[in-house]
Amino acid sequence: MSTAEKPWSLTSYLLTIDQDQFTRATQSPFLRLAAQGRLPKPVISNWLANDRLYMQGYIRLTGELLRTLPLPDHPTPSKSKDMIQVRLLDWLVDALVNIRREERFFIDVAERYGLDLNLAGKGETISEDKKIEGLRRFEKLFSSLTTGQKPPGFLPWLEGAVVFWATEKVYFEAWSWAKAQAASASGDVKDDPDGGAMRKEFIPNWTNDEFISFVKALEAIIDEGIYEAIGDQESEREEVCKRAEKKWKELLDAEEAFWPKI
Repeated sequence: MSTAEKPWSLTSYLLTIDQDQFTRATQSPFLRLAAQGRLPKPVISNWLANDRLYMQGYIRLTGELLRTLPLPDHPTPSKSKDMIQVRLLDWLVDALVNIRREERFFIDVAERYGLDLNLAGKGETISEDKKIEGLRRFEKLFSSLTTGQKPPGFLPWLEGAVVFWATEKVYFEAWSWAKAQAASASGDVKDDPDGGAMRKEFIPNWTNDEFISFVKALEAIIDEGIYEAIGDQESEREEVCKRAEKKWKELLDAEEAFWPKI
């Protein structure tokens, strides 16, 4: 590889496969109506309630990856090969902080705009039939990574990191597309059925610069970590692609199904 060439990137590769499904997962009718301020409160409430449950699975998956992440026994110089694991550790800690802040944001906005995030009655547990299909698929995907089984010896953090990057990447792209649609929407947000919750609160929150920087940070960790580990070795690259593609496909299935049918 010449110095002018960029190292091979797993994340760039994943974005080249299942492109039709990626489009469906990021450009749904639900997102278009959200951008136009045309979603009724009951639809938004039910979706947000499911999204809050998704956060709980996200937290558990973060804990599992933290538990299994191999960390160096000695102080880690900035150019050490172990630095990738340390950077991933820092990202996961930030992810926990962010997801807890996000849940508090959900609750605050719900209270101010009269949205109901409770899928269960008082003193009841949430039945499976109250969950949207996308949430059930996410729970299955997260569960496959939190079984307590020993992760693969080669890049043991790969599947977990790919799932985190993929869900954040798709979410950002989806709401960025919605934001672009909102630019041409008419009418005062105060007249929206949700009082402006989507156009005034949620869409700006999910498309800010801090969010994309967060996504790009994990993208760099994955790509640099893999290249440091395997370089240009084709056989190992094939193994990495096979493992990552499986989770990418499962993730797109979950993301596409997560948007309510409108």
